[in-house]
Amino acid sequence: MTPLPPPHDVALSGLFPALMEGFMLAVVHRNGYLVMVNTHLARALGHAQQALQGQQLATIVPESGQGFNPSDVLGFLAHCRCWLGKLSLRKADGQSLLVQATMVPLKDDAGQIDRVLILATSAARQQDFPPLVADVQDSFYSMLEGLATPVLLHRQGSILYANQAMLSLTGYSLAALQGLPYEELTHPESRERLRERLAARLRGETTQTRFESCLQSATGQRCWVEQAVGMLPVDGRATLIDTYINLNEQRKSEALQLHMRQVLAQIIDGSPVPTMVIDEHHVVTHWNRAVEKVTSISATDMVGTRDQWKPFYDAPRPVLADLIVDDAQAARVREHYQDRYRPSEVIPDAWEAEGFFSTARLAGVWFVFTASPLRDGKGRIVGAIETLVDVTRLKTSELALQKAHDDLEQQVKERTGQLASANAQLAQDNAERRRAEVQLRQHNEALEKLNEQLTQAQAQLAQSEKLASIGQLAAGVAHEINNPIGYVHSNIGSLRNYLGDLMALLTAYEQLPSTADIDALRRKIDVEFLREDIPSLISESQEGITRVKKIVQDLKDFSRVDSSQEWQTADLHHGIDSTLNIVNNEIKYKADVVKEYGVVPPVECLPSQLNQVFMNLLVNAAHAMGQERGCITIRSGTVGDFAWLEFADNGGGMPPEIQQKIFDPFFTTKPVGKGTGLGLSLTYGILQKHHGRITVQSQVGKGTVFRIELPIVQPAAAAGTVNV
Repeated sequence: MTPLPPPHDVALSGLFPALMEGFMLAVVHRNGYLVMVNTHLARALGHAQQALQGQQLATIVPESGQGFNPSDVLGFLAHCRCWLGKLSLRKADGQSLLVQATMVPLKDDAGQIDRVLILATSAARQQDFPPLVADVQDSFYSMLEGLATPVLLHRQGSILYANQAMLSLTGYSLAALQGLPYEELTHPESRERLRERLAARLRGETTQTRFESCLQSATGQRCWVEQAVGMLPVDGRATLIDTYINLNEQRKSEALQLHMRQVLAQIIDGSPVPTMVIDEHHVVTHWNRAVEKVTSISATDMVGTRDQWKPFYDAPRPVLADLIVDDAQAARVREHYQDRYRPSEVIPDAWEAEGFFSTARLAGVWFVFTASPLRDGKGRIVGAIETLVDVTRLKTSELALQKAHDDLEQQVKERTGQLASANAQLAQDNAERRRAEVQLRQHNEALEKLNEQLTQAQAQLAQSEKLASIGQLAAGVAHEINNPIGYVHSNIGSLRNYLGDLMALLTAYEQLPSTADIDALRRKIDVEFLREDIPSLISESQEGITRVKKIVQDLKDFSRVDSSQEWQTADLHHGIDSTLNIVNNEIKYKADVVKEYGVVPPVECLPSQLNQVFMNLLVNAAHAMGQERGCITIRSGTVGDFAWLEFADNGGGMPPEIQQKIFDPFFTTKPVGKGTGLGLSLTYGILQKHHGRITVQSQVGKGTVFRIELPIVQPAAAAGTVNV
């Protein structure tokens, strides 16, 4: 029988091998002649199989036959439909054979429909099907029931039918499946892919209808499948047909094999023992890092070759693993290793050998080899593994032992002298440590005084709204604190390093033999306590000096006392952060600060004056809070050539009549003695000087928003001079 090329319709291709065995089957060319007839159909009609091939379809389906005429084939192909119904076939003796037939179009390599597949079963065969199935389609469902391939029919998210193979695969009954939404049969992880493929199929795409998916069985277990989606009419309506191939066992087998290969590769490559593996064809498959180091040949150069002899010999010859793969007997092993070999006492069928190697890569090295076979599940040798052990040291052990003895005596003399010197150095280091501690306490006292002064200065700064006073205070603090902070901070860092070295040295000394005097001194000075207490003292001191240094730096950044009153580019966000640190004591008990900074480039400005503006707005926002804790939000961004800042609070807000006066000099709503009324007036003047503007929006009971807009680059005339 001429073999039939497999159909190109993806859904049908999964069914085709089973159809050949279970049904009467014929393939008709679009020109009306029989391309192929299987044995079952030829026998049922009483014809020889070869005699029917090439004959016109009318030979077995007479014109005007029941339900179908051969002349309808071309029309059927043109519309690409699936035909279900009854046919009256003509037998060789002239009698009629009534069959239930299913006709499906087939495509060629170019995707064009050129043939029709006819599947037939005896019309006398009866079988129960779902109520929705018409009698004319019974043969189609009979065909599906006879398949070992799982098949599912569904339409618009509802399952219409599943054959017995599908029920066995999923563990559901047919009634249970028909009551289950179609998507829920698929595991949640695969549902999105399923939706995409179904949508593509419904759009008419047929190039990617087969894909891997995961079903969810009746017991909740995963079931990996290869799924194909086709389309055919059932009851005159477009219906999707899914076929499945169970991949569970394949997945398990592949995962197990991959795991075993990975484990073997990791064991071999991670082993400190030089190891190589060859397969049954004497090709190197593994050459681990240890053998790379020993032989100076990389795995890249060795794996995939038969050059395992090269590191050890000047000409090709088998290594011990090659002899294992060849299942060589003792005589052949003796031929290559003379009397330096023996069977392994641990591993059956393994050999051990010894050899001295002096080649271009191995200069005078002794190795002990152990090689053992690798077998498959049937016990067949499929490779060999060989390990190397360098025993050169054992061969020269006497000289090495004598040299080690001499070296040890010399080391004892040197260590004795070192110990005496170390003890003297330790006493000197302890004295220096005590002096350093005295200096550290003095520095800490000075820092405490300076910190107290700084606290007082911050309190005064929070009360003052004059730019000159802030600058003077910051300059005075920086002048008084910078130098002490510098050398104290440096000394603490150096002291930490020195003490670390001393502790390391002390630990090393403790590993050496001790004397009674040293033990007594150790207990007297309580070394363990000092180890715990000294790092704590150093850490606390360094933390304190770092905090003081940060505060001083923020004061300097706030007032810019270390720069001239000249226009310069500055980071507004940095200025706000420094100001927040300065006025933190004024804000932290009244409100939370939320920063919603945008992207703002450096702005040409007088930084210290803008810092005064930020301080005035932040302090006013804090004072606007009532009894409950509030929130201050700082936002920033750019509009065209301007940068903008917003300071928003959810305090009590201001009525319109107050908003009109807040920028007037000496106007204040605070009690007598609590404010000068100059803060917002100075703010307004500073922003005018910067060619900027300030606006306010406020609502009683809801809060206030101050918005500042500044040019990113000052006009040339303005940037030349500064009025302080």
